[in-house]
Amino acid sequence: MNRPINPKKRSAATMPTIAAQLDLTNEGHLRLHDLIRRMHTGRWPLFISLGMRQVDGVIYEAAQWARMKTPTFSVITWHQDGFGMDFEDAPTASHARRILNAK
Repeated sequence: MNRPINPKKRSAATMPTIAAQLDLTNEGHLRLHDLIRRMHTGRWPLFISLGMRQVDGVIYEAAQWARMKTPTFSVITWHQDGFGMDFEDAPTASHARRILNAK
């Protein structure tokens, strides 16, 4: 009953490029992987990703907050241990992408 009526399957050609590289044998990286996946998928995702990059092992993401009355954008810094994140608000999606590319 909670399944989408028409689930969309992505082909390999339409999948997004790999934005970060994690070692899933490392407990912290596995937690981080699960946290990012949990925040972006499911019935009520928290974020819609606009872009992601990894600099010296730290993952940064430009994202739109989902299900907000007015569009709200942030640049998120994911903690490497998988125990949380920090975010910096941005007024527009293009501004969030510019901040992301400057990191």
